[in-house]
Amino acid sequence: MVGMENSAKRVLFVHAHPDDETLWSGGTIATYAAQGAQVTVLTATRGELGEVIPESLKYLEHDQPEFSAAREAELSQAVRQLGVTDHRWLGGLHAKPADVALHRYSDSGMQWGPGGVAEPADDSPENALANAPLDQVAEDIQAVIQQVRPHAIVTYNAIGGYGHPDHVMVHRATQRAFDAAHLDDEAWHPSTLFAVQRPRSAVRRDAARTRANSRFEPLPHSRQVTVPDRQIDTSVDVRPFHDQIRRAMQCYRTQLIVEGDYYALSNGTGGPVPGFEYFTEIGGRAYAASPDAQRDLVNGWEPIRSGRSEVYYSPPTGAVTTGRRRIVHSVLTPILLILLGVLVTFITTFSHNAVWRPTGSASPTIPYGLVFSLVALLGVALALRLELAGRWSAAWYAVGVWVTMFVFAASPPTQGVIISGLGVNGYIWLYGGMLAVAVLAVAPLPHRSGSHSN
Repeated sequence: MVGMENSAKRVLFVHAHPDDETLWSGGTIATYAAQGAQVTVLTATRGELGEVIPESLKYLEHDQPEFSAAREAELSQAVRQLGVTDHRWLGGLHAKPADVALHRYSDSGMQWGPGGVAEPADDSPENALANAPLDQVAEDIQAVIQQVRPHAIVTYNAIGGYGHPDHVMVHRATQRAFDAAHLDDEAWHPSTLFAVQRPRSAVRRDAARTRANSRFEPLPHSRQVTVPDRQIDTSVDVRPFHDQIRRAMQCYRTQLIVEGDYYALSNGTGGPVPGFEYFTEIGGRAYAASPDAQRDLVNGWEPIRSGRSEVYYSPPTGAVTTGRRRIVHSVLTPILLILLGVLVTFITTFSHNAVWRPTGSASPTIPYGLVFSLVALLGVALALRLELAGRWSAAWYAVGVWVTMFVFAASPPTQGVIISGLGVNGYIWLYGGMLAVAVLAVAPLPHRSGSHSN
């Protein structure tokens, strides 16, 4: 998206803590503000349970009111750097229903769980955002939607980017508020709802740049916290606003270290100041009607007609994916993966019983065919887990493997192809192959993890 006219447009960004607006969507905020759009940033908490980096400010961790005030001041400075003139605190003035008293939500805190994804803290405050009734949070956001009347809304994806309970709550509440607006004929209907995403290819490039050009470790970039590139609906080129993003980051003295073109969080992980920001349309009320180069958060989308309920995705190549093509893809992909499992199992079953007799006599024998067949069978499953679409791709492939194994096992033993009656190699091939493919399809893969500041 380059140089589009958005002076008459309104965009609402909904985030959980101070600094999230800059780290997740700062370049996009600056882009729309520079184009003359009305940009509103809505922040749910003060982030008062975050860590403090500078030793001179560590005392703030033990004084929540003062820490909250410090983070409010940091955010105020940062959004000014990004060109924002309309910032609101969820539950505060102009960010709640008119008949509801002023209220505020506390940072919920977090802890790291299995798989390197954040989980709720054991000792969350009583008024923590993650503990608040979902309907209440959604109604607060809905009040802002009806006041601002945004054309587009931006928030996190379903796991809140990396699992932080406040991010997840903001996603769920924003989604509910968006849906509620469309259920009310008298309400303002936002056109699109976007989730900020971290596409795998871009994250890998950023990780390599960070290792090569800074003293920081890259941000966690496991499959749990990234998405396949094909899920990206649109991207925003934020390179013209590099200096603004960097200055906004520098406003967060308690939370970020900024050195040159790179930043780091309190745990020493970080990345480059972004050049692009990526989004997926998750509202399901609009579809991509233009190629990617002619599409941004507010242009190039058309409302879905009555009866069309699919969410439309388009690949980063810019080709438009219609709803029908999306349905075909969702049906055809599992079928092709099952057929791949059938084909690989059929081919490798022919070779699994091959042995090498180095002395030419009946023994000893080396079962090279079994080894080759298992490596091939499991190698395809592992490749699907690592590079395609994770567990579901490998699971559909495993279905094809299991079906073919059962067919072979139940067939009469002829020509050495059928598994039944072929001795130890046959049983290892049958039970070992089926078990190993199933484990590869569902077991969590190792990944890097680290703590994350609010």
